[in-house]
Amino acid sequence: MTDAPAVAHVHVQAWKDAYRGLVPDEVLDGRSIERSTEMWERDIPHGGVWVGLAGDEVVGFACVGPSREPDAEHELYAIYVLASAYDTGLGFALASAALEGKTDVGLWVFEDNPRARRFYERFGFRTDGLVKTETIGGVALAEMRYRLTAD
Repeated sequence: MTDAPAVAHVHVQAWKDAYRGLVPDEVLDGRSIERSTEMWERDIPHGGVWVGLAGDEVVGFACVGPSREPDAEHELYAIYVLASAYDTGLGFALASAALEGKTDVGLWVFEDNPRARRFYERFGFRTDGLVKTETIGGVALAEMRYRLTAD
């Protein structure tokens, strides 16, 4: 059995929980578990995806791989947990597993996402001054880059 449908469910629901009020409602409401499942069915076999469980239910995941930026070695593409798993330590455990042995990791986070920013800062990530804008549903959203380095 593949974890793709369960990861897709977490991905879609976590977006709705984390980004409501930031990303337009029609974008969040239009997210599809079916389309997300197709993406995860393609991506999971390539590795770099960790899942977090509550009992036998997938309630979180992390995804890491080569950096899309030339000045970092790795990138944390995504880490999401369901709201029911907030403040349980699952996010930290997922990040620890996904980043084990990696000494140069970047990630992008919405500037207006204080919960995620606090999480990354507690984990040891620091902003490096790079900012970009992503437009989602006609809304321009600032993203900040964070880095985790061995320095």
